[in-house]
Amino acid sequence: MPQTVYKIGLFILVLLLSLYSIELSFIASVFLLAISVSNKVSVNLISSSLFLIIITVIGVISSYGLKYQPFDTLKDIIYFIRPVTILFASYFAVKRLKSKTYVFNVVVTIALVFAIIHLFNIVINIGSIDSYVYLRTLGGKQNHIEIVALVFLFFTPYCTAFKKYHKLVVFIITISFLLYLSRTMFIVLFMFFVGYKGYLFLNRKLFRGILLLTIISVILGIVLSNIETNRNSTGFKAFVYKTQNSFSELFESIDTKTILRDRRGMWEHWRAYEAQKAIEQMNNNGTKAWLIGLGFGSKVDLETEVRLDGKQFSEVPSIHNGFVNVLFKTGTLGLLCYCLFIFYIFGTHQRFKTNDENILLNKLILATSVYMLFNSFVITGFYRPGEFSVFLYGIFVASKYNKQQQIVN
Repeated sequence: MPQTVYKIGLFILVLLLSLYSIELSFIASVFLLAISVSNKVSVNLISSSLFLIIITVIGVISSYGLKYQPFDTLKDIIYFIRPVTILFASYFAVKRLKSKTYVFNVVVTIALVFAIIHLFNIVINIGSIDSYVYLRTLGGKQNHIEIVALVFLFFTPYCTAFKKYHKLVVFIITISFLLYLSRTMFIVLFMFFVGYKGYLFLNRKLFRGILLLTIISVILGIVLSNIETNRNSTGFKAFVYKTQNSFSELFESIDTKTILRDRRGMWEHWRAYEAQKAIEQMNNNGTKAWLIGLGFGSKVDLETEVRLDGKQFSEVPSIHNGFVNVLFKTGTLGLLCYCLFIFYIFGTHQRFKTNDENILLNKLILATSVYMLFNSFVITGFYRPGEFSVFLYGIFVASKYNKQQQIVN
């Protein structure tokens, strides 16, 4: 197969992942996998993917005999199998490419285009920006390809495009990244910095890193808690209020009946609210629901009507908390496999006594596993459209394979 075909397929996959398209990115990953698959594959990749496949099988079994809409069931199957196709498609495509920098350059190029569009929208609307909320509507709440691009630009030597304008490219993407004002994006990039510095290997450095992170978190918490804000705050204080509310938004147990009488309170605890409703629904469906979930096609009953993305919903097919989302669809067995997938990746790439490039790739893989773990608390984990962690795992493992082949040859 000509190299151009692999390059086009990989470019389309990255673009569609960036556009948050579940169905189209699934189709693109299946196509890319079909044209690039080979009989040589990483044992670690096969082993880790088995956990994802088991989750999908559990979801299908759990759905059997339940009267869900066929379209909703099919959509969930695609939703849950898509990470597997993306993982193998990215792995095999990068293995097939003779250029070992192509995929990194593609990501940076597409991220640069998104960053320019984002900044252009801000500039032409600058006179209308009167709040933190409006600023975020101009580019969306977050854009993970810009995080990935900055990871490549800051922490790897693989980005060879725009060499003459490297600083300018970094500047444009960084400014765009900052103007998303996304807590998730900031934390994810920080996680990759921590991984790059080697603080995720299971040695003394990890414990020093945990201690340092704890101290920083305490100091930051004290500083933020002393800034006076409320739900009516504007400008920078609105962002601070959102940050102050982060923990309760995710985890705080709430009285759902009381909170429905004050919608402002519901939105401040939205992630916790929808997770709590999912748990209540599982409780109402007994032991089977807790063992293997409510299956593909099931929806979380919100017990009220809310407006999301311009549409009215009284039930939703997925929720922000990735752990509870998997639990709801596939039960404790599925959740166990989900956690094992992440911890397997973290545990099997702990080698730090190897050649310099493999050390770097191991660092990035460990950071990717933490990226998966963190995102599972806030944005549905790696099942969410627009999330790049599984894609990253595939290309990093393939890059390790390519490096080993160079050494052998």
